[in-house]
Amino acid sequence: MSEIKREVLRKLIHFSGLLYIPAYKIFGPGNLLLILSALVALTIPLEILRLKKGYFKLIAREHEMMGFGAHIYFLVSILLVTLFFPEDTCFIALITSIVGDGFAGIARKIYKNETVASFSMFFSSAYASARLNLLDIHSLLAVILGTTVERMKKVRGIYIQDNFSFPLATTLMRQSVKYISSHFCF
Repeated sequence: MSEIKREVLRKLIHFSGLLYIPAYKIFGPGNLLLILSALVALTIPLEILRLKKGYFKLIAREHEMMGFGAHIYFLVSILLVTLFFPEDTCFIALITSIVGDGFAGIARKIYKNETVASFSMFFSSAYASARLNLLDIHSLLAVILGTTVERMKKVRGIYIQDNFSFPLATTLMRQSVKYISSHFCF
């Protein structure tokens, strides 16, 4: 399978995470936390099978071959975001992580250019947020920070798991800017 087809397959699975938004609206945050917890509990044994028996290798990246896949980190991160933050902030974190990172990954494989990938991440995140009427100055700054964090793949030789750090950084930035602007701006 070509690298581009493999990346598109990975991103189709990645984009299925957008089901979070209707699930949040239908089930509410409490029930969604239970669903996310169950997903984490179900995917960990599958990851162990992948690591021990070699199942699901097609969707694993090279740096994931010896450890947990990105989806585990993402699920835990989104579980934390859902637990501690309001709906609009959860949605911005999710959109930026799924839509932005998804388009950036595909652009990176097609164009082999990090600048194009970053632009596609920022533009697609901002556009999707705007389509859901969530794009305000707080969200825009969060998308900028999230894009910056996602671009940082390694710090001092250590791979940064962006699927964990990206949603959290976006969430913390949005909430910080929202708090500061509501308390200190006129």
